[in-house]
Amino acid sequence: MPATTTATIPDLAAYDVILINSSGGKDSQATLHEVCTLAAAAGVLQRVTVLHCALGHVEWPGTSELARKQAEHYGVRFEERHREQGLLLDQVRRRGRWPSSSARYCTSDQKRGPARKLITQLVAELGDLPRPALVLNCMGLRAEESRARLKKARLTRDEAASSGRRTIDTWLPIHDWTEEQVWQCIRASGVPYHPAYDQGMTRLSCSLCVLASRADLVRAARLRPTLAAEYAELEAEIGHRFRNDLSMADIITAAEQAAAAEHTEETETIELGQGQLWWPRSERQTDRYGTVFLLTGPDGDTYVSFGNAPVGQPGRLVAVVVETRRSGHCGDIARSLAPTTPTVGEEITLGAGTLFTETDADLGVPTAVGLVPDDQRDTDWLVPRALYRCHNQTVRLELRVDSPTNGRVRDTRPRGA
Repeated sequence: MPATTTATIPDLAAYDVILINSSGGKDSQATLHEVCTLAAAAGVLQRVTVLHCALGHVEWPGTSELARKQAEHYGVRFEERHREQGLLLDQVRRRGRWPSSSARYCTSDQKRGPARKLITQLVAELGDLPRPALVLNCMGLRAEESRARLKKARLTRDEAASSGRRTIDTWLPIHDWTEEQVWQCIRASGVPYHPAYDQGMTRLSCSLCVLASRADLVRAARLRPTLAAEYAELEAEIGHRFRNDLSMADIITAAEQAAAAEHTEETETIELGQGQLWWPRSERQTDRYGTVFLLTGPDGDTYVSFGNAPVGQPGRLVAVVVETRRSGHCGDIARSLAPTTPTVGEEITLGAGTLFTETDADLGVPTAVGLVPDDQRDTDWLVPRALYRCHNQTVRLELRVDSPTNGRVRDTRPRGA
């Protein structure tokens, strides 16, 4: 990793609060390592707090859990916050417009606002000081990312956020680092990074970010087709393009074309069973959302057995809609999720991972099937919004297994020496 000169390092011991903003992405991770290393050397590691501003289901699955684990690795405090007035898509629907490079209300409202509230809390926890509290706000912005970021100074006074009780400085510890140096730092640290990078993404945070490159957006739409479809529905609802130069419908079309061109062999489809799709109540109560089951029979009360399911096989769990009906489920009120009615023939990707089954204690046969995600997250093993799309619908449940050449992503991340 690059050597940071003392001229570019603020006196960490002079600050009462050191806040690291973490998206869970590579630049945040490198910033976390750099700041914690320097804070430990200065004897002030206990003053460090890591903040992750959660974005709900629009961020990459497992991001919040990963950000927490990264902070725990360095033994520092972790806080998670979100915008109390609603998450991103609620905000887009209310405004009737998507964010843009010139109107980044997503950053100001979803991240900067919650961060300032946390700073207020951290300063209050210090108690009465004979002077304004000194706060160092650390961010993982790098100069090579854009012209706007190139022009930013490494250390600045945030006059707008400062007050009579606090003085806030903004520090960009890895501002002059290259992407290669970021990855060298991460590999040297041994701390896990998000698996989305190994799937071809170059940035994290929002899965479908208006500021992302076209290549990242197309890749994200391939990896999260249900979310992309939700964006497209919202785009049509509000009558405003996702981006002036690129609609979400265009992105989805490009993703489908890329998938067709990349697959040189047929994807193997393993039919698991057919019936009305449900899931155990405990899945919603624990937020695991890990398994589903199928019911058949005249009264819809006979469980489909998954005794022949290929347990341990990686793949994608897909529900192909055979018959539709209105679901009477109340949904997941805490997440503002409610069932929607699909169309016959619609293919709904429920998730990706390694297949497993669970056996009913009374029947003695495996009646539930699910996928363990590769990132080992504790929640949302399957995609909740996709599940509510096919709740109580008659579906053909399939495991789709890509051939070794299908969907392969070339790892372009620089390797350390």
